[in-house]
Amino acid sequence: MTPPASDTDRGVLSLRLAAIVAVLLGAGVAVGMAVQPDATTAPSGEDVLDRTAERYADADSFVGTVAVDVTFENETDRVERSARAQVQYLAPDGYRMDVLAPDRVANTTVATNGSVMWLDGPAGPPVVRSPNASQSERLEQVNVSRTVEKLDANTSVTNRGTATVDGEETYVLDVEYTGSTELPDDERYANLSDELDRIEETNLTVWVDTDDYRLHKVEAVVTGDEGTMTTTMRFESFRFDVAIHESSFQPPTDRRVVSGAFDRTSYDTLADANAAVDFSVTEPAVPAGFELQSAVVGSQGDRATVTGVYGNGTAEFVVVASERNPLSRFDTDGESLAVGNETVTVVSRGDTTVLFWEADGRTYGVAGSLGQDRLAEIAGPLIAAD
Repeated sequence: MTPPASDTDRGVLSLRLAAIVAVLLGAGVAVGMAVQPDATTAPSGEDVLDRTAERYADADSFVGTVAVDVTFENETDRVERSARAQVQYLAPDGYRMDVLAPDRVANTTVATNGSVMWLDGPAGPPVVRSPNASQSERLEQVNVSRTVEKLDANTSVTNRGTATVDGEETYVLDVEYTGSTELPDDERYANLSDELDRIEETNLTVWVDTDDYRLHKVEAVVTGDEGTMTTTMRFESFRFDVAIHESSFQPPTDRRVVSGAFDRTSYDTLADANAAVDFSVTEPAVPAGFELQSAVVGSQGDRATVTGVYGNGTAEFVVVASERNPLSRFDTDGESLAVGNETVTVVSRGDTTVLFWEADGRTYGVAGSLGQDRLAEIAGPLIAAD
């Protein structure tokens, strides 16, 4: 679960560094963080995590709230992100997440019953997908049971003592990853190697209830040459073996459902991506110093979306051409702008500006932090080709 932007939306937070934190949390990479040891006899860190893993693995069901807060800061800036969601689990394969905050994505639901995954939001019909390997992995990343399993695998754990969290006594554990430090062979991590090399220190601390071995909190602190990022996950009001009906993990029956698998393939060039779809994808006017970072084709049924990401090491912009309308959610508060022979819609979110328009039954867009005028120049060839 990636925390969306809070009110302090200044764009300083590195998305690559955020992705690294997600990798580290999933792998459990850490260095110890000192607290005052408890004077009484306590189980070892490994024993605590083993019992925690058993607590979640043996549960027939559970329900609770996960709150995620991310803070990035350096000498000049401080940026905060936060999100909250209610999670439900029903053995063996039912998992559901209902987003509570922030407001712009509240009332969004992601769920699976093991055979299909579905997403439902405030606008539009629910979408049902048969999860592929990548989507199944992402579902596991927000599954609390899977998080516990990962913490308990290939790690060295030290029980540093006890501390009170939200009025409950907890064991405080320092978790150090002892497995391979290589990134997964997955295109999502292809651009992270350099950033990982720039990490100077990582600390992962876990707070576990001393009575029933529930997770209370997980905190990762990553320090690198861009600054320090602290990611905190709180597990609130968790109840185990509660009655949850199987219908909670089925798509809504009172609304139109759009079915179809969603596939995602990366290419080295925009021309290669162009060859993979049935419509023409025009190269944008790329500013000097920028180059293509990735070209991705996502398809659902017979509708495809091509996304090109360009960067120069310090800034990025994105170009989208889609047979769907992934940018329609901006329609309510956009402004009109004449660019060449096209009238485009302009929307700003923090320091990010989005220009998009429709032509020939497709949606096109350019987005980034380069400013409206420069993005209009970048979009010029796409508009001329309409």
